[in-house]
Amino acid sequence: MLSKELKELEINQLITRTVLDTHPVSIHYQLTKHGKKLGTIIDNLTEWGRRHRRKIIGT
Repeated sequence: MLSKELKELEINQLITRTVLDTHPVSIHYQLTKHGKKLGTIIDNLTEWGRRHRRKIIGT
């Protein structure tokens, strides 16, 4: 499931995937400039979640 999600993020140019020549092989993922533009939106969603947490999960 995780690999499928990562592949979709890569297809949508939100992350880059780099295979490193190590033993064992390592994979490095990094946000692209396009992906970093989502930062403000994610911050806003996080703040909304904090403000509405009690209503959402009842605590």
